[in-house]
Amino acid sequence: MMWAVAMATAACTTVEIDRGEQDEIRFQVARYGAQVQATKAHTDYKNGYQGVPFGAYAWFKGEDPADNIDFMVNQKISYVAANNAWAPEGTTFYWPKSGGLDFICYSPYSDSGNPAVTENKISFSSWDVGANPAVDLLYSDKVTGLGQNANTYYYNGVPVLFRHALSRLEFSLSLAYSEVTSPTGDKTKWEVTVNSITLKDVRRQGSVDIDYDGSSWTLPASKVWTPDGGKMDIGLDCSGLATFTGTDAQTVGEGFLVMPQELDLGQSLVLNLTIKTWHDKGSGYSTEPLIVETAVDVEASLSCTALTKWGINQSIKYNIRLAPSSTHTYNAPSEITFDPATADWESVVINAEITI
Repeated sequence: MMWAVAMATAACTTVEIDRGEQDEIRFQVARYGAQVQATKAHTDYKNGYQGVPFGAYAWFKGEDPADNIDFMVNQKISYVAANNAWAPEGTTFYWPKSGGLDFICYSPYSDSGNPAVTENKISFSSWDVGANPAVDLLYSDKVTGLGQNANTYYYNGVPVLFRHALSRLEFSLSLAYSEVTSPTGDKTKWEVTVNSITLKDVRRQGSVDIDYDGSSWTLPASKVWTPDGGKMDIGLDCSGLATFTGTDAQTVGEGFLVMPQELDLGQSLVLNLTIKTWHDKGSGYSTEPLIVETAVDVEASLSCTALTKWGINQSIKYNIRLAPSSTHTYNAPSEITFDPATADWESVVINAEITI
């Protein structure tokens, strides 16, 4: 802040110091969302998180290291609609005149001490995704040596770029084929109704340490959390799925959060199906199916050659292709084929095939 100094010309000199308007510390908030061939690497945190306060830690670094102190300790930061600003809740902080401030933020705000935040580490401990399925854990890039509000993202304030600490999954489903013609000219067609889809033995709780190496955060080498034990089954919402009569894909419910984890722990996908089969020997299909198979369970591992883990900050989409018969065009085994692609948060495309 510039000091304005006015000096009188009389014999008795008067010095006036004008400190001006105090500059409050505010926050400008974005969240990382790199996409395949994306044009923007971040989006406004307010989009989807407007009502989600976050926590802030700040450390004052003086010109003399002996002056260094903790400046903010788990300070709650909320959106103030009247000012279109993110600011400390219940108190006001001003920028110091000298030195600089280092900042680390996390979301959503919690007074439980989880995560634990120091100048060089963020630790999420025994976090249970199963008990908190809608809580999107975020941690920000560290900002160092800041002396004033800035205009970096969408607001005027401390630049806070959040990254996701969990993984996100999406599923879509299609038939590998809905009608085939045999070498003899006979035709067979299928209709498939999905009764349920369940992810089995997903690890639900764990811990992770994210370390600061002086310039950026260092994730665990595996990019997964350490599971504390405990498994859960996740049922997907199939209520919006129409009966499959062709090969068009349908989205299965909404995306959801899971703990980042290795996929060699027995996690699997189970589909319960009703399959109707028609057969045409040349006079057309009858109005009634030849056979109806009810409560058919199909299971496959969620791991495959190209996808061995759900990583931190990854959004993974499984595109499942289901063969409705025990043979494919009469000479290949029935299979669920996975065509997973990591998108939205991280630019990764994965293709894999699993036979069951």
